[in-house]
Amino acid sequence: MKTSGLRFSVFTLCAVMMLAGCAQMQPAIQAPAAAPQSTALPAIPSGIRRPGWLSPAARVPGSSGPVVYLASVTDDGVLIYPETGGQPIGEISNGVNSPYGLYVDKYGTLYVANWDNTVTAYAAGSTSPSTTWSQDLDRPLYPIVDSSGDLFVSNANNGTVVEYLSGSTNAYQVLHTPGKEADGMDFDSQGNLYVAYRLNDKKRAGAIEEFGPGSTQGKVLPMKINEPQGLIVDNSGNIVVVVTGAADRIELFRPGHRYYSQEIPAPKGSFLTQIALEADESELYADEYNGSVLSVAYPFPPSATLSELFRADSLIQGMAISNGQTF
Repeated sequence: MKTSGLRFSVFTLCAVMMLAGCAQMQPAIQAPAAAPQSTALPAIPSGIRRPGWLSPAARVPGSSGPVVYLASVTDDGVLIYPETGGQPIGEISNGVNSPYGLYVDKYGTLYVANWDNTVTAYAAGSTSPSTTWSQDLDRPLYPIVDSSGDLFVSNANNGTVVEYLSGSTNAYQVLHTPGKEADGMDFDSQGNLYVAYRLNDKKRAGAIEEFGPGSTQGKVLPMKINEPQGLIVDNSGNIVVVVTGAADRIELFRPGHRYYSQEIPAPKGSFLTQIALEADESELYADEYNGSVLSVAYPFPPSATLSELFRADSLIQGMAISNGQTF
């Protein structure tokens, strides 16, 4: 996991926090709401921010254009911005604790991986969590939801992915990678799960493992990558992955290829983390730790470069978009 000195200090402080009873069985609960269920909130004057508020535009994502969710280290919450940038239109703090990876499902529910060993879900238009998961989590990094509504969460500390069936906070099964840390995840059109992971070696190597639907037995793909992070699989089976380490960039691998076919370098001084693909696969988004939200046309044109959409007044660990790829 790419960290600066500041991020190391944040995570060192967070690493001493442990949730009691994570291994205890919990009763089944209702799945996150499939439609916005928010109460009316007072109007917020333009430019004013406070934890736990939403502007009218943020209460029903898509009603006035796509929104971008950012996991803010500075604010210890999730900031909501219009895709066009400008001032934030909302901020979620209830249940958020040192957020990392984010994901938005087909119902508009936002999932937040928190460094305090929890994942929290927020129905579209809500600032209060509808569900919290914690069982078997060990420094969760990225959440993702499959077509059945099952939640998968990758762990930083043991290279595993924990699956929770829809409607339950009990861990259903654990997928093991050969790595010390499991990072970005995505599904392909056949429902196979791809998990990026990092090895505990001096070469800072990593790989991607593919798990068939419902299987805990994976297959390591013959790809040469270093310190992978965010991951996307497009409808054609191309794998797009953020690599960090010696060179921050996005690499695209054709199906079955060991080496990348295209690379998109990060802007100088940037530290890329998570990527997201629009549902129509026309544009790919990336966030970088210093606060920039970047984009590039997709499929990548020759000599593709990342352009800054807007800059948040915050340090950013993760990102999701309301009009992104879902299953």
